Amino acid sequence: MSIEEYKKALKRGERDRRRAASEGRHPYLTDLDSLVDEGLCAGREKVGLVDIPLDMVVGTVTRGRQVAFSRIFMPLLEAGSEFATKWSNLYDIQVSEGYRDPIVVIEFMHRFYVQEGNKRVSVLKYLGAPAVTAEVTRLYPSRWNTYETRMYGEFCEFWRACPLYDIELSREGSYRRLARRFGRDLSQKWPREAVSYLHQTFSFFKSAYVRAGGDHLDITPADAMLIYLGVYTQDRLLDLASSIVVDRLGKIWRELVMEGRADGERVDLVEEPASQGEEDPAAAPSRGVLGFFMGKTAYSARRPLRVAFIHERPCSESAWAYVHDLGRQHIERYFGGIVRTSVYENRSYEDSFMDAVDAAAANGADVVFTTAPTLMDFTVKAAIQYPDVRFLNCSIGLPHHSVRSYYGKMYEAKFLLGALAASMADNHRIGYRVNSRNLGSVAEINAFAVGAELMDPEARVVLVYPPEGAGDLAALMRGRGLSVMSGSDVAGPYADGGAYGLHRLRGGSLEDIAWPVWHWDRYYELIVRSLLHGSWDAETSGDDARAVSYWYGMGSGVIDVRLSPGLPYQTKKLVRMLHEGIVAGTIHPFAGELHSQQGVVQLAGFPPLPSAEVVGMTWLADNVEGSLPDDADAEAAAVAAARAMGATGR
Repeated sequence: MSIEEYKKALKRGERDRRRAASEGRHPYLTDLDSLVDEGLCAGREKVGLVDIPLDMVVGTVTRGRQVAFSRIFMPLLEAGSEFATKWSNLYDIQVSEGYRDPIVVIEFMHRFYVQEGNKRVSVLKYLGAPAVTAEVTRLYPSRWNTYETRMYGEFCEFWRACPLYDIELSREGSYRRLARRFGRDLSQKWPREAVSYLHQTFSFFKSAYVRAGGDHLDITPADAMLIYLGVYTQDRLLDLASSIVVDRLGKIWRELVMEGRADGERVDLVEEPASQGEEDPAAAPSRGVLGFFMGKTAYSARRPLRVAFIHERPCSESAWAYVHDLGRQHIERYFGGIVRTSVYENRSYEDSFMDAVDAAAANGADVVFTTAPTLMDFTVKAAIQYPDVRFLNCSIGLPHHSVRSYYGKMYEAKFLLGALAASMADNHRIGYRVNSRNLGSVAEINAFAVGAELMDPEARVVLVYPPEGAGDLAALMRGRGLSVMSGSDVAGPYADGGAYGLHRLRGGSLEDIAWPVWHWDRYYELIVRSLLHGSWDAETSGDDARAVSYWYGMGSGVIDVRLSPGLPYQTKKLVRMLHEGIVAGTIHPFAGELHSQQGVVQLAGFPPLPSAEVVGMTWLADNVEGSLPDDADAEAAAVAAARAMGATGR
């Protein structure tokens, strides 16, 4: 009675063909010949005999076979044909004893195209089989400069270490991150037991993911597993009941939905504080801040807004933690009795971090600020564990629905400092201490370089990477023949007083020029105001599957430049003019003609680069000497964040 099964399969094929035609899509199988010109391929590799996932078998090699099947490999030829008889015989063989001979396929870009065995694939797909044994030949693309080919290159690197075709990830850097989750890397082949363990874990997770409704999301099961493992790292998945995994997937569902969003639809970049629509409390001195907010907020001296701060390092040792703690102290004073803060220092490890979160939650925390980008992963886990607490992490563009991020447009200050530096450099050479490789830091280098070139077309910005624990930064700069140096962005408990700000090097002396300023007191004040006023939710698009990232600058009063009192008045006037232009929006470092070390970025007359491109910048201006650190993961993170916020290459 196998001809009856063929008729059922034929109905599926006809239904799929009609649906494709009504949607304006090609109704038959894809053929590899029409996709790939053999002469443009980089070469072939004999992979050998392996089991391949049937859902990745998407077409046939030759054009002549494609019209016999719909897009999903269901048959289309009439039931009385020779084709139908052969299909039915193969069906009988499969259900009675199974196939002995492997099919033959070409793999191209992580998909399979059948060279021999199209009807066997059709029967297996009709029966719902998960995999088929195949003799595989890999066909390599000739170019690797697109997102798709780069992702395929990452998959090939993964496959050589861990030969599993089932694992398909869609964000750059994800294969390496997945390997780390399982205590491995991709530099050498995994032991057979490690490959088997990952395969079993993924199969178990995929089953739970489909049960939870994951097949309706626009991400792969492997993408979802990587997100899951980022939150529930302590678990060995195979030791859990499937129902527990399904329940946990429900808790991180919005993170999964957001991961599947198209580029440009994942992050709301908020660049100006939401208007409160009311007078500033500072303008009502007779009532004071406490009196101003009373009656305008649900919080009071008896029920204060409780705000916790968690620092990666001790404030006594870290300039970054120190300046954030000054901001914490400010909001406690400024808002009087209606805001109460607590602080937890030196929480660089997950256990100590979660201890701090548990303590803050037990103390009734309404909001938790984590003040280092490196704490984001821990913060996401904490936010999912405590959904009634608002969490914010000091970073830019790391897209998570559960955690809002906040950072400053320090590149605006660096533009002013670059112009200042070039006006005082004796030999056109300016040293620039690279402070970090976080998102946004490349824009700071380039804005500094653009400002310098604006004042002096011959200005060169030399990148300097001090060794860990280096003492005298000025001595290091002098050794490079530099006449002006730009040091750290933050002041604090530094042994080297010259490490912060912009200085001129003259002989053995160090002359102060200017300092970049982070007004974290102002930043925290703005965020806390939105919480007290109830305007927190109004600062988003209303889409609950988008992340929110605050990125305030000089116009909001969170970034500034402090000048040395000894500067000439003409120099101060120049800085004021540039500052006013940035605040008014009439001056932008990245408007008009821009050149990178590789060539033209954009031509004269172009509008400013979109903010997302500024955040995710990965190129250096042509007057910069040096290169960025060779950090593939940081590069991948920058590119991913730029895409998340809609950046497009030029």
